[in-house]
Amino acid sequence: MTDMIDSLAKQLSGAYRGKRILVTGATGFIGRHLVEMLGALGGELAILSRGSDPLPHVGKIFRGELQDRDFVSATLSDWAPHLVFHLAGARERNLTREAFDKTIEANLMGTLNLLYAALDRGELGRIVVLGTGEEYGRNPAPFHESMREGPISAYSFSKQCATQLSQLMHSSFGLPVVVVRPSVAYGPGQHDDMFLPALIQTLLRGEAFDMTLGEQTRDYVYVSDLVEAILCAGACDGVDGEIINVGSGTATRIAGLVEQVEAQLGIEGLVRRGTVPYRTGEPMEYLLDVSKARALLQWTPRTSLEAGLRETIAWYRQRNS
Repeated sequence: MTDMIDSLAKQLSGAYRGKRILVTGATGFIGRHLVEMLGALGGELAILSRGSDPLPHVGKIFRGELQDRDFVSATLSDWAPHLVFHLAGARERNLTREAFDKTIEANLMGTLNLLYAALDRGELGRIVVLGTGEEYGRNPAPFHESMREGPISAYSFSKQCATQLSQLMHSSFGLPVVVVRPSVAYGPGQHDDMFLPALIQTLLRGEAFDMTLGEQTRDYVYVSDLVEAILCAGACDGVDGEIINVGSGTATRIAGLVEQVEAQLGIEGLVRRGTVPYRTGEPMEYLLDVSKARALLQWTPRTSLEAGLRETIAWYRQRNS
């Protein structure tokens, strides 16, 4: 962590020190890591959150809903941020009417309210909107930014809408917004509603873990690498209006990931492969082309999957001890 902060401090050369920064979704997995890094880089931080969970480095908390346009407008007027990182969102991944209602209201309308409020802030230097690699759906891998999206869930549909809205607000009104599309993030502190932390936690408890055959591939990006790319997107010139993929650039077979976790934990015989069916319409090949991030952000992932798993497993071991 210290080495990354030192490297970023040199790379970003004061882009964040003393700047007023607003973060939405700061209490989530990625948001917590981003806030920690922003604080270490000397930013003056405020968060927009519906909860009251305290965070280090945060000077001010605006409590309310992104769906409340007046509240969002008042927040930006009060804090007058130089930079906004928009990470908040609902993650309903099914196709029910309730899921569409929830994700469109939170992810699309919440983003619209934030961008509307940003139009009135002339000193605002950049808005970084977090999208998702899931917007590509079942396109052939590797996914690149010029592809037509193919969302497969309420979540990915709402995120695609928010992405296109962000680009429209840039092209029509000159709003300095950039969309970062991450692959599957992992690392210390992730909630166990995701596959990898659920696997680690279950095996540490000595319990059986049910899963598919694991033939599908995923692109796993370590959370500190993702945060570094997000920070570069907030500071680099020439990226307004862009969509930028962020991933490891390597496809990992789920079955292989599970074997690595078993090996690092020294636990065998608890994973029951093939006991869970594949989800209907689940993409079997998932890999992001990250050449644009390398070119525009001068960013490349630092953390191998082996090293990232080691750090992640160590964190869960310590938490459970």
